[in-house]
Amino acid sequence: MQITSMLSAGYLEPMPNVSRVQKLNDYEKETDQSKQQKEQEILAEEQAIKAKLGGDAQVHTVYHYTMGTDGRRYITGASVSMKGSEEDLNRVGGGLATEDMESRQREITDALKKDSEKTEKNQTIIKAEDEKRKAEEKKDKAEDEKDSQVRELKQIQNEVIAHEAAHQAAAGDLGGGVSYTYTQGPDGKRYITGGEVPIRFKEGATPEETLRNMQKVQAAANAPADPSGQDMKVAAKAAALAAQARNEISQEREESSEHTEIVARGTPIIEAVKREDEQQDPEKNGVMSILATVKELQIMSLIPAA
Repeated sequence: MQITSMLSAGYLEPMPNVSRVQKLNDYEKETDQSKQQKEQEILAEEQAIKAKLGGDAQVHTVYHYTMGTDGRRYITGASVSMKGSEEDLNRVGGGLATEDMESRQREITDALKKDSEKTEKNQTIIKAEDEKRKAEEKKDKAEDEKDSQVRELKQIQNEVIAHEAAHQAAAGDLGGGVSYTYTQGPDGKRYITGGEVPIRFKEGATPEETLRNMQKVQAAANAPADPSGQDMKVAAKAAALAAQARNEISQEREESSEHTEIVARGTPIIEAVKREDEQQDPEKNGVMSILATVKELQIMSLIPAA
């Protein structure tokens, strides 16, 4: 009598009421090394079955694989199909009847199915957790970038406020009110990112006053520790107007010096005439006084010379 039976690798040897297929296929918790060891055990048990059946029986084995973390497929289960005499099959199965062996095969199939479902469920959980972790990492990275941008905007705001305050303090009455430009940050708040202070180029009533004003404008433009390009242009214009005022002051001083020199030349002549008059004979003082007066008037161009 020929009998065909399907046996799991976990049932190649009789075990009372214990399914070894779960032990053979619990690969989710095993390392690659344990998978390799399990593979060797299954292959050894397969060889033992073939040895027990003898040469007349036919054996066909279907292996069940599990992918290791090293990328290799390991044998973690096997289904053995045996065709032979009832005596041979009972010898391999430890005296199990054919019907009992089929029942055990159904149990094995159910166990394998449950194990497969469990594996799929675990893989789904692992995938969901991995996606959640990646989402959290992405969120943390976005938060870090947001915080970095906010810190940078706050620093720019402090620098702009200090910059314009320096302009205002140095400009005094020549400066106007500060006006700011704003940028909205990633946190929804507005931050100062630019500003300006108007400075008047006021011409004075005198060159000296103009010079003082231009020096004040130049100082106001250069007041911040980090003058901008526009600040340097204002300072250069104020320096040019200050140089022009200095030239005007210098010319006025030269003109004033020439006038003083002319007066100085005339003064000694008048004093010399007076000293000459004082040395005349007392009897002629009256006439000489008149002559001295006439000479003095002539010198001062009040009367024509004789």
